[in-house]
Amino acid sequence: MTPRRIACIRLPDPAPALEPGARAALSGALLAAAPRVIPVRGHPRAFWADVTGMEGHGGDAGVGRALAAAAERAGWTARVGVAGCCIAAAAATRERAVPVRVVPAGREAAYLRRRSLALIPIPADLRHSLELLGMRTCGDLAALVPAEVELRFGNEGLRAWRLAHGDDTRWPFRPAAPGIAAAEADFEPAIETSEPLRFVLGGLIGSVLGQLEGRQRIPARLRLVLRVEDAADDVREVRPARPTADARVLADLCRRAVDAEPLAGRVRGVSLVAEEEGTARADQLDAFAAPAPDPGALHSALLPVFARWGEGALSTAVHNGAHLPGEHADWAPKGSDGIAAVADARPSGEERSGEDNHVFRNTLPLCLRRLPEPLAVEVRVDAEGRPAQVDIPSHQNALPGGGIGGFPPRLWKTRAEGPERISGAWWARGTAREYWRVESPEGWLGLVYRDGPTGRWYLEGWYD
Repeated sequence: MTPRRIACIRLPDPAPALEPGARAALSGALLAAAPRVIPVRGHPRAFWADVTGMEGHGGDAGVGRALAAAAERAGWTARVGVAGCCIAAAAATRERAVPVRVVPAGREAAYLRRRSLALIPIPADLRHSLELLGMRTCGDLAALVPAEVELRFGNEGLRAWRLAHGDDTRWPFRPAAPGIAAAEADFEPAIETSEPLRFVLGGLIGSVLGQLEGRQRIPARLRLVLRVEDAADDVREVRPARPTADARVLADLCRRAVDAEPLAGRVRGVSLVAEEEGTARADQLDAFAAPAPDPGALHSALLPVFARWGEGALSTAVHNGAHLPGEHADWAPKGSDGIAAVADARPSGEERSGEDNHVFRNTLPLCLRRLPEPLAVEVRVDAEGRPAQVDIPSHQNALPGGGIGGFPPRLWKTRAEGPERISGAWWARGTAREYWRVESPEGWLGLVYRDGPTGRWYLEGWYD
């Protein structure tokens, strides 16, 4: 079993107490060097970091220097102590000569022997009694016989003797699941808004990606856990379109997961766990075919679009199988989940086979842009009953949201295709329409229909 190692990161005493936002920002910076960081309870300028099993990152000294450097990048000068127990790690931050002090494993009692007894968290009356007995250092207390200490000072005295002896069973972190890439940070005091979460998300993601990188893996699905006071954990799923190690994409998805629902209460901690892992993949491109777009690059390019227009900015057509153009298909928002389908889409020429393949390359089929509601228009027909002139009232020319823009108030058609007569839905309201496709001299293509029961004409939409 890997021996536990813990680091204490403490800002110098003259430094002011950190505000919640600054404390969260410093926690996020420290996550770049250690996977789990929490504030020291009751101390406004100190943090614990779990550095167990980090021999591959330069050992205790290397991790300690990385923690000090992370604090410095955040704008703070910190002292770091690394040891096998909390009391020794905290004591190591009191050395002014060196910024990083490592207490070797098993040497905690020897290290504490000459340290001040003021480092031991004990009740004030017990501290006063020990001072009256002339005890000034941890070694003075540790030299006593434990049975006599318990007899005279009770359980509190025996607990103080154990701490002075380096026997500290306190451990501020929950047990970590073996083999799972995870990172966590706590808030002291608990936060009431999601704003401080943004300071630590980048550190959490960087820590998880660093752990997976050592195993040549990338995340396929992440689990964001918000630990709420006096309530069950608030668990939110983060699933990229494809397994990706792009920190910007994952940060955007995590922010969306946080903003998707309001906080259930005061949050005292947050953790990010790699729920599913994917293998890093390098595809061999075909020299004779256009390569598929990279999902990570697509996601990064679409981030501003999603931020402005929401998940509906990327939609897909859903085929309903109805006869009427207005009911034939609908647009379903896909959000970031639709990026995988875009990345997998092949050029139109590859979707067809045969000798006429080249005809369809680099071309797009016409798309009917339906109006939100059919627009009533005036249509003059010729002797054969075919539309000859379409008249749109000028006050309806500018539709909401830009609409059809510079659509002319009176459109003379030069060609009409139709009629296409559609009827049905007798079990509901019943429908009987006569559809025509019309073309203007300027090349504008529109779809109009005549309603059978009323004889009125309507513009359904136009083709792009």
